[in-house]
Amino acid sequence: MHTIVLLHGRGSDAEEFAEELMDSSRLSDGRSLQEALPGWRWVFPAARQVWSEVFKEFMPMWFELRDGRDGAGDSEGLKEAVTHVRGILQEERTRLGYGKVILGGISQGGAVGMWTLLSLMGEGNGDDDPGKWLGGFVGSSTWMPLGDDAEKMLDGDHHGSEFVENMMKSLSQRQSTIPVLMGHGVDDAYVDVDLGRQAARILSRVGCSVEWREYTGAEQEGHWFKVPEQMDHIYEFLKSLEAQ
Repeated sequence: MHTIVLLHGRGSDAEEFAEELMDSSRLSDGRSLQEALPGWRWVFPAARQVWSEVFKEFMPMWFELRDGRDGAGDSEGLKEAVTHVRGILQEERTRLGYGKVILGGISQGGAVGMWTLLSLMGEGNGDDDPGKWLGGFVGSSTWMPLGDDAEKMLDGDHHGSEFVENMMKSLSQRQSTIPVLMGHGVDDAYVDVDLGRQAARILSRVGCSVEWREYTGAEQEGHWFKVPEQMDHIYEFLKSLEAQ
C-alpha cells in the first residue's frame, strides 16, 4: 500500500480538489487515478480559511502572497504551512514502510510541497533520511516561492532570505535521490511556465531526479491538469514508484 498526500491550490479546498481530480480528470482509458491505483490511500489536507490582505477577503490558502501574483510569498506563512504538511507526512509514515509516502500538489499547494520536500532533504540522516521513506513528489502548475533566493544560495550567495537559508543549509550533504514529476501548461494564465521551469531546475540541482513535462490546452486557462495526457503521465509515474 502507498499513500499520496495532495495539496490543493489557493482559493480551492480539499473536498473540491479531490472531486475535480477524481471525478472530472480521467485517464485516456476512462478510469480515475483512484480506480487505476486501487491499493493507494489518497489524502487531501485542507488549508485554513484566512483573511487575505491582498484580496481583502477570507479564503482557503496555505500562505499569503506579497503582491497578489503567484510569485513571492510570505515566508512566515510558508514556514507554518511546511510545518503543518510535515506533520501530516509523519502521520502517514507511521502507517507504512520506507518509500511508501508520496507528496504532491497543484499551484500554491505544489509550492508548499516543494519547500516541504527541501526541508526534509536538508535534515535527512540515517533511518530518518527522507530518501528512504519519502517515495516521490508530483507537482503541477506550480512555482517555488523565493526561487531566485534559492538559486542564489545554490550558486554560493548566502545573503538572501533567512527562510531559504534555514531550509537549504544542509542540502549539500544530500546523498540519495527522490523522483519528481512536474507538469505545467505553457499557456498557464496564472503561473508562468518559466516559474515552473525554475522550480524544476532547483529540484534537479539539489539532487532530485526530475521528469519535466509541458502541456497546452488544459482547462481553467491552462492552470489545471491536462486531460488525459497529464493524468496518464501521473499514473505512469506513480505506478513506477509502486514497483520500486
